[in-house]
Amino acid sequence: VEDVLFVDAKRGGGIHSINRAVLRAGSHVNERRARRGLSSRPLRVGIIGYPNVGKSALINKILGRKRAKTANTPGVTRTLQWIRVRTDDTKKNRGKEFELLDSPGIIPANMVDQSDALLLAACNSIGTAAYDNQAVAAYLMEWIKTLHLMGYGDDSSPKWREACLDRYGFDPLMKPDGGSSDRLLTGEDMLFRVADAKCRGLPEDASRMILQDFRAGRLGPVSLQLAPRSSDDKGQVRVDVMRGVASLGGVGEEMNMAAEDRERLKAEQRDERARIAVETAKERGVELPPMVERRVDGISTGSRAGDEADDDTEGMSTPPPKEDEIGKGLFDGW
Repeated sequence: VEDVLFVDAKRGGGIHSINRAVLRAGSHVNERRARRGLSSRPLRVGIIGYPNVGKSALINKILGRKRAKTANTPGVTRTLQWIRVRTDDTKKNRGKEFELLDSPGIIPANMVDQSDALLLAACNSIGTAAYDNQAVAAYLMEWIKTLHLMGYGDDSSPKWREACLDRYGFDPLMKPDGGSSDRLLTGEDMLFRVADAKCRGLPEDASRMILQDFRAGRLGPVSLQLAPRSSDDKGQVRVDVMRGVASLGGVGEEMNMAAEDRERLKAEQRDERARIAVETAKERGVELPPMVERRVDGISTGSRAGDEADDDTEGMSTPPPKEDEIGKGLFDGW
């Protein structure tokens, strides 16, 4: 990237620098055509980016009039369209003209990090039908809090803490009253605090309020990602949200567990669900089909509650049922 320009597509600041940068970057096109004896033609420039980041609004500001359809929602631009930009100089020289390609928003298909998708949803760059408002709002608050705990609060969101106090009535970086000494509010805690204080206890309304406040700038200027400060930095600053949650307790406690402990906990939860299912089936008089027992890392799963294996058969897998026995008695009694 040779030129990085800072512009305000809403108020028009820095727009003229784009015109000069486009003509300077594409000057070699018409110079080459002139050497071949061809007349100058307008330059062609593509406008690409994530959905709902202001691509069409930028084109309208460059034109000086509303030509591209805009709205504060992703997916407004659905087709490609060329829009020609003319100035006073273009009447004498067509090489001073250029055409802008307004395009729909692009999201990488191979987005591996789920946090990127959640942040895009918080920025209203993804359709509302594709995400859960409560999960996105809680993750957003947790993300900003983690940036403050990492020491980047002044750079990322200098007014966020004050805005939470004024709008929601709590300090997101203070320990809750009556809570443990080593635990701060998590993003989910903040969501329910807002629900109780402003939305009559409704977390869905609270999540919409948080997202609308963030998108409208009521939480102050917020930069969710931090660029490297010098050429020695390896790249964008990594924000490990789940580790921050785990270190403070709460929803991320099991992240501190070893892999074997997490697998054992999952197996116990599966066994508990199986036990409840078996008891419910017995109460209704339903005969369940035989279950296949399998072992994962020394943990026996799939066995019914109340069944005890003999000492000489412990650790051995139950043979699979015969084909004619599968599903036998499943619908009896219904």
